[in-house]
Amino acid sequence: MTDAIAETETLSSKKLGLLGVLMPGVAQIAPAFNLFFTTAVMASLAGPSVPLVFLISMVGMLATALSLAQFSSIYPSAGSFVTYISRALGARVATAIGVITIVGYMITFGGIYIFAGQYIVANVFGVTTAGAGVNLLTVAITLVYGVIVTVPVIIGLQFGVRVTVVLYLIEVVVLLVISLAVVLQGGAEGLSAVPFTWPKGTEASNIFITFGLAVVAFGGFEASAPLAEETDNPRRNVPIGLVGSVLISGFLYVLGSYAVISAFGVNHVGDFAKDPNPFATATVRFLHVSSSFAVPFLVAVFLVSLTSSYISANTQTARVLFAGARGRLWPAVLDRTHPRYKTPWVAGIAFVVPSLVIGCVMQFVDPAEAGSVLPTLGIFGVVIMYFVANLALIVQFFRLRRSGVAKNPLLWVVSPIVGMLVLLIPIWGNLRPGQGGTFDFMPLLSLLLVAVGVVYTVVLAITRPGVLAAAPALLEGAEAIEGDPVPPATRLSV
Repeated sequence: MTDAIAETETLSSKKLGLLGVLMPGVAQIAPAFNLFFTTAVMASLAGPSVPLVFLISMVGMLATALSLAQFSSIYPSAGSFVTYISRALGARVATAIGVITIVGYMITFGGIYIFAGQYIVANVFGVTTAGAGVNLLTVAITLVYGVIVTVPVIIGLQFGVRVTVVLYLIEVVVLLVISLAVVLQGGAEGLSAVPFTWPKGTEASNIFITFGLAVVAFGGFEASAPLAEETDNPRRNVPIGLVGSVLISGFLYVLGSYAVISAFGVNHVGDFAKDPNPFATATVRFLHVSSSFAVPFLVAVFLVSLTSSYISANTQTARVLFAGARGRLWPAVLDRTHPRYKTPWVAGIAFVVPSLVIGCVMQFVDPAEAGSVLPTLGIFGVVIMYFVANLALIVQFFRLRRSGVAKNPLLWVVSPIVGMLVLLIPIWGNLRPGQGGTFDFMPLLSLLLVAVGVVYTVVLAITRPGVLAAAPALLEGAEAIEGDPVPPATRLSV
């Protein structure tokens, strides 16, 4: 076992502390991005109850975070969810879920990459027309942006985390200043408890749609887990990072959504939902600045939020690809580390390039839908991973108990069940028929995404069965195996 692991590349020996492992999770969630572009949509469906939706969703996603935290406390590995699922449900399931999730992330970020390009073209360069020339400009800017958010991932984990910390702090400070300015001044109509009450009438039924949006807004909290092998005391710090990412982001979501709704007033939510830039409106009203300052300033904050999220996403996904290649579940070239920086640079580039290609192709196919269809489809793969990880924790609870290792049933059984129930909301959101327009194809596309992972695993099992037999130990890595209460058996011939 040791020889097999020694044959593969190792990541940098420099270790992150608690702050370093926490930051990628909170940054990848990108609260400013989601608050700026999601709350108005949620308000159009659920009225002023958006803070309540975020609060309930935070509790639900906390259950999933606790599940990953339990796994990471035993199996700290760059493989993250691939490692966890392989230990409980086997390498075949882990491989399928790994492919579904990674392809899902590529599709998701492909859509967000091109959205970022479109946003920069419209808001920085002031180009709002359509046509082949605009498409080429958008693609060019998107490619440059892709390089910008990849370089920190290659230069080094410490450097990437420092950049993330600075960008995230800018984002959070701005959100807090705007939110507190509104709340401390009592909003437009005085502070109200209505945003924390269940709506009535049509909004009472529409609120369930908003839960899917809110749950997805927490996507990326798991970014701490793949950094385990580069973290000091990972069995303590990674679980704190996972749970902390959800709690911190949930607080910002609840406060930020409450503040922006209060800025318009609970009786004028319709105006809020129709406002193309509600946070700019709130900034002008309650910070007493001009719109000529507020709009470009918030454009900059949005780009800061997005850039911070991208660096974190590229950092964590590169390590999942690295660990999977170490386990030989995908091409071995992906487990190479940079000779100078000791980072999984090949895996990082291998993740970014397909995302950029997907986004740029979609810009020419359907630019109007690129920023919504691709993220909606891709995030389905991530949600499936969350769901299966919860299930895997329950299975592992009983496996460990049979081996004489006792675990807390509240954390290992009850909590993941809650997590799975909450995740059924966005799963149904993708699979429900009659969504309208291009989204009518979403159920079929979502099932095809799952099929990609299943077919890949079947082919791997037929062509290289020895790989799946050896994968669990290789995925864990030496440090994780040393503290594993029931180390996996493996064959050395891969």
